[in-house]
Amino acid sequence: MIIACKSAVNLLLGLLVAAATAGCATANTGAGTAPPPATADSATTGSATGGPAARPSPSARTAGGAHDFNGDGYADLAVGAPEGTVNGMKGAGRAEVVYGSAAGVAAANRQFLDRGGAAVKGERFGATLASGDLDGDGYADLVIGAPGKGGRAGSVEIAFGSEQGLSGRLVSLGRPERATGFGAALAVGDFDRDGRADLAAATFTSVWVARGGAGMRTGKTNWRSVIRDIADVGALAAGDVTGEGYADLAVAYSEDDPADEGVGVVYRGSRAGLAGRARGTFPGWGVRAVAVGDLDGDGYGDVVTSSSDDAVDDAGGRISVTRGSAGGLDGTPRFWTSASPGMPGMSEAARSFGSSVAVGDVDGDGYADVAVGASEGYVQLGEGASEGAVAVLYGGRGGLSTKGAQVFDPSSAGVPGEFVRGFGERVALLDLDGDGGDELVVSTLADEQVTVLSPARKAAGKAGAVHLRPERQGEQFGRSLN
Repeated sequence: MIIACKSAVNLLLGLLVAAATAGCATANTGAGTAPPPATADSATTGSATGGPAARPSPSARTAGGAHDFNGDGYADLAVGAPEGTVNGMKGAGRAEVVYGSAAGVAAANRQFLDRGGAAVKGERFGATLASGDLDGDGYADLVIGAPGKGGRAGSVEIAFGSEQGLSGRLVSLGRPERATGFGAALAVGDFDRDGRADLAAATFTSVWVARGGAGMRTGKTNWRSVIRDIADVGALAAGDVTGEGYADLAVAYSEDDPADEGVGVVYRGSRAGLAGRARGTFPGWGVRAVAVGDLDGDGYGDVVTSSSDDAVDDAGGRISVTRGSAGGLDGTPRFWTSASPGMPGMSEAARSFGSSVAVGDVDGDGYADVAVGASEGYVQLGEGASEGAVAVLYGGRGGLSTKGAQVFDPSSAGVPGEFVRGFGERVALLDLDGDGGDELVVSTLADEQVTVLSPARKAAGKAGAVHLRPERQGEQFGRSLN
């Protein structure tokens, strides 16, 4: 398995950097001059260029965590384009990695991954992404799913991190038995607390888990079944719901029929790995995404879901929050919609609030915050028109609240174009500049581009944005974010 590369100039056209360096906080004050960009490893049938300008320093922060591929203390961003054409193979798919720095993401600090000569038409490499330190070497690794469509078996590949960034050689993991659509959903977390992240991977109808370790580098995995032979797996997320120091796995799925109401459950982490279901459930009907974060600072991760399908009770979509506790999920979930009291400027987002969701700490106060996409039905009139919005809701001692909530649409985010559609299709929260507050990453799928901006600097009147655009439209650039 390999990485194939193209010219950075040709592969990303229209990269616009609207944020000046002066507007970004600098965390790595002890670093010196960066060396030239490193070249990643190459396999016999392909190569990689455009690797990160790695600059690890003793003073570098550890804010990047599970997203820091080169260990410089800054989170790095991965973007999938699963319908990308590779070597003439339509729908083979690719992924792009943009490396963080004290100035945020930059045009010269990116890397392109695909399967080169091994690419297969329609396999949708990059349809799903996840990251974490699977081999315990201190560098985050990137997991890339290629579930394909229909009856394809699917595959999962890993690009391992290092001081120079992600390796140029992809490692293909062996599939579990009877796999169809392997890689349809991914989650990474240390379920056994041994210091190495473990991998949960779903087919269309099952969920499997493999322990992290050095064996991952050779593709050797011992898959253990979590759920098997169900109608549909909706979404996965890892996080410490029970407060025991082990990552737990949240799974939304349908037991018998994808059209039924579905359910969400949490599997507890333990010294032996995932060890059965925790108490309680969370909403699983029509769920588009699941995330876990401690919204109220009580030491237990809360489960957040997004549902924008018409099947849910709120036809315009909603998010839910179910609190974590020592025994599992605690009490009745709370719901938010675009019309919730205190929600600013979201009343017109009537059809798709909850098209995506992400959890992170935007303001650096230690409480997890939530970004919610509403990619349809929000129209900003003026010289042009735009469709889609993202709301940022803040956590606190009382949990998630609309107090201080912010709303970003293509106009306020500075997205170029007179008419922009689908803003908020996918969202992520990552500390790409190491200032202690997460940046908001938003994909605009109908007019394919990815926008990176800082809600904290926006509130301070210092907002700028970086816009990443693909060479060709129609490849679903931004369909997945790590």
